[in-house]
Amino acid sequence: MQKVKKKLKQHKFIIFLFLFSFIIRLITVLWITPPVTGEFKTIYEASLELLNNTTSYKSMPTFLIQAYKMGQVLYQTILLSIINNITFLKIINVLLSSVTVVLIYLIGKQLSNQKSAAIIFLIYSIFLFPILINTVLTNEILPMLLILIAILILIKKKDKVGYFIIIGILLGLSRVLKKETAIIMIALFLYTVFLMTKTKSRKRLLTAFTIILLTYLSLFTLTSQLLKTTKVSPNGLENKNPTYELLSGLNIATNGKSNAGYTKKFAYNKEDTVKELQKVVRNNYPKFAKLFVNKIKNTWLNSSLSWSLHHLKDQDKVEIIEAINQIFIYFFFLLTLLSSITFLKGKYNHLQVLLTIILLLYFVYYIFVETNPIYAYSLQIFQALLSTTTINYVLENRQEGGETHGKVRK
Repeated sequence: MQKVKKKLKQHKFIIFLFLFSFIIRLITVLWITPPVTGEFKTIYEASLELLNNTTSYKSMPTFLIQAYKMGQVLYQTILLSIINNITFLKIINVLLSSVTVVLIYLIGKQLSNQKSAAIIFLIYSIFLFPILINTVLTNEILPMLLILIAILILIKKKDKVGYFIIIGILLGLSRVLKKETAIIMIALFLYTVFLMTKTKSRKRLLTAFTIILLTYLSLFTLTSQLLKTTKVSPNGLENKNPTYELLSGLNIATNGKSNAGYTKKFAYNKEDTVKELQKVVRNNYPKFAKLFVNKIKNTWLNSSLSWSLHHLKDQDKVEIIEAINQIFIYFFFLLTLLSSITFLKGKYNHLQVLLTIILLLYFVYYIFVETNPIYAYSLQIFQALLSTTTINYVLENRQEGGETHGKVRK
């Protein structure tokens, strides 16, 4: 009992972080209950079918062509087999996203220091976007949690094969749930190349990345094959028409956003998609510059919370909530940009390099492919982490300025 008390005392701040985040998110989920619509509804209904051993979902174009969505179906089916209730799914999201906030603090400490990480935690924990995302059945939360755990293990610098295998498993599971995890693997490769230019231990670094990559690919491939073999998903986790996302992302009429009519026409026909993409590039390329600017705004500076609050009758209140949300968006976006100062001053660490690479890859990726306001969840987490470096830089310079000022006065 004494050991338990000692552990609780040692980690009381982390426990507070978790409980604070959890209570805020739980109240929100119980208070705001938007109807399950769109893709959320499609995946939820497929989860219920899989739970009840019915198979009509298998003939749906969504799960034949965009079979990578079956990862979320499988995950939700497992949860629904415990308690068959939508609120239960959301409470699990609340639990996972609260752990995510704690991980932002823990990784933030490695980037800067405890004070800077605590400041960012307190601000991020009341950021409306990541709070409200728990009200919908998104596939954003668990994959990002797995990625953050992998990063935390990575920065502990344990040069043991077992740790690299665990990282590969975490990223592989994340990939099963969300295809964008592939961006993290590309970032890890570029990060490894960067580290190889800074040290003579190149063989060790290359071996570590190879183990992570092979574990990641093996887990994803085996899961996809298992879904095929068991006939849960005819095409496993494959994307049979990857060109569609690029076509949709270059749709000038919708500023690169998803569109139901466009999806119905092209998403499930690969040949037509390729032909249409060639046509779009040939005829519309002069307008791409303006499109890319609009997409940057929609992806990185979009305050819309309609995916969570569309059911509320008082839209005036929704506008106020979105205005408050916009302040947080600008805050983290600005601090992320300012984090580049630490590179110019030479006051950065290797973890900051990795996180910056990840965000730059996301930036390029979402310029070209289909965008959706809810995708910002992942981006905002990495922005929050980089923001700790900016806060730390400001606090250090303020302290140095104060000391200098004090010496002058003396």
